[in-house]
Amino acid sequence: MNAFHVLGGLLALWALAVAFLGITRENFPATKGSELAVIAISITLVLGAVGSAALTALAERHEDEKKEREEGKEHAALVLPR
Repeated sequence: MNAFHVLGGLLALWALAVAFLGITRENFPATKGSELAVIAISITLVLGAVGSAALTALAERHEDEKKEREEGKEHAALVLPR
């Protein structure tokens, strides 16, 4: 399990909670302050999930490239005619 799994799961739970509250409560969020809090939490979770997904993908790519170099594998090249 990595950071993306945790943050992505938290984002999904947050989305369900906000949707439930928005559907069941006519005045959700009730105040301007609570509206800003919901927005701030949502933005933080989205940026965290997307950022951790990108960093995880980069880290895995670097690990794969390192492993291929250690095993002596060559990358395939596409040769274009002139």
